[in-house]
Amino acid sequence: MDHQTFSYAHFWILTLLLIGIRFLHFQPQLDLPHDWRQADTAFYIWDFTENGIDIMHPQVSWMGSHGELVLECPLPEAIVAQLQLWIGPSMFLSRSVFLLFFLFSVYYFYRITKWLFSITIAQYATLIFLALPLSQFYSRAIHIDFFALGFAYAMFYYAMKAVARSSLSLLLLSSLLAIPAFLVKVPYIFYLALPILIYTWQQKKLTWLITRSIFFVLPLMCFLLWREHAYLVNDAAPDWDYILHYRKFTDNASWYFGVWQQRISLYHWKVISIRMLLEVGGAMGIPLAFAGWWLKRTDQQMPILYAWGLGLLIYLLVFFNLNAIHNYYQIPFLGFVAILAGLGVDNISSMKNEWGLTVLAALILSSTCYAEYNYYDRPKALEEISQLVKSNTSTSDFPIVVYQDFDCRNPRILARAQRTGWSLESNAAKAEVMERLRKEEGATHIFCVDPKIATDFKTQLPLNVIKLDSILLKPGKDYLYRLELQPNQ
Repeated sequence: MDHQTFSYAHFWILTLLLIGIRFLHFQPQLDLPHDWRQADTAFYIWDFTENGIDIMHPQVSWMGSHGELVLECPLPEAIVAQLQLWIGPSMFLSRSVFLLFFLFSVYYFYRITKWLFSITIAQYATLIFLALPLSQFYSRAIHIDFFALGFAYAMFYYAMKAVARSSLSLLLLSSLLAIPAFLVKVPYIFYLALPILIYTWQQKKLTWLITRSIFFVLPLMCFLLWREHAYLVNDAAPDWDYILHYRKFTDNASWYFGVWQQRISLYHWKVISIRMLLEVGGAMGIPLAFAGWWLKRTDQQMPILYAWGLGLLIYLLVFFNLNAIHNYYQIPFLGFVAILAGLGVDNISSMKNEWGLTVLAALILSSTCYAEYNYYDRPKALEEISQLVKSNTSTSDFPIVVYQDFDCRNPRILARAQRTGWSLESNAAKAEVMERLRKEEGATHIFCVDPKIATDFKTQLPLNVIKLDSILLKPGKDYLYRLELQPNQ
């Protein structure tokens, strides 16, 4: 029996307060953690706004005069860029649109939970989903994951509804909603096939769904076509073998899946487990999720959650390298944990209402404190260097940035500077590399903070260097050295 813990007004007040927390961190600069991926996304948006929207041939900041590189399908970036073309470029606008993508995922998460359980559990789970640390940070970051997750959840909801009503139109709608998720981030949707199948089996509609599974060939075909297009675009990149660690993005299997040894590494499991406890569960979420599972494990809906959890485990094991490196690859776990934690809060509330509300408030508070303490930092040195690179070049220039251990795929300075060029780590910054990039690719400047490297370039490239400037950085201890290269005639 569903017991109403608080009114709709109270639910909406708490929901709006949790959404409002995000606006405390709408600063115009990219922040940590993982500003690397945000920088690539932000540069896609900037390039679309400046040079026209071409989702088939997006540009990254670190591929120099070539520029073109296909990562995921840049649908969310194109939407943001189109709004900026109408309204004007603004980081506040960009963050607002990505927050709307997040709220889109929250809306369908609420509908899924209400469909499977009850209004009260849906309210608890939604508030927890809003509060969990990864949710707080990435919901307002320049980040595409909640866009993909939102369409995945929408597909899930309408698939269940189509099965329950034996509706071909709803099944087609589910298939169409799956397309953006397949194009942008297919790992975030494939595992939901398991809970859909269990739900269908419970409804005694398995034959009905299987005989109509042709509907889901459409998103699969869209994904395969996009993958083929990405291969062709990325294969056309230059053969810059002389740049350390450079490779074409035509075979990313090792990056996605890693190696088998990672899956039996206690270190990697420790890293992921700590993230699950502190960032996915917010310290209190995992114990509550366990309590929700333990107390509700005989309920009819639990096999659906078991299938959901099994699908997530498969997702984790398949894309293990990505999960081990990036905390945002744990975003798909948020909904699963929030539902189980919501079940835990509901059980506590059924014993004594005040206890349930106290536990919920404690989870929200602890998650918010964790997010405030561990997220939202800004790399001030990179921001300052990026601004100097921007102010000392034009959009027609192709600068080379040499900075510490930044490898050739690092956008953290160039994207912030809104410039297209090359990023090199200090060990890769050889005179012959600079000369080839100048002569063959049109590199125009070198920026570095190491005075020895700057002096060596001045000595080793005497015929190519027009001048060497040193620009004082704010702390007063370091200089950014700017070498202007002789244009290739």
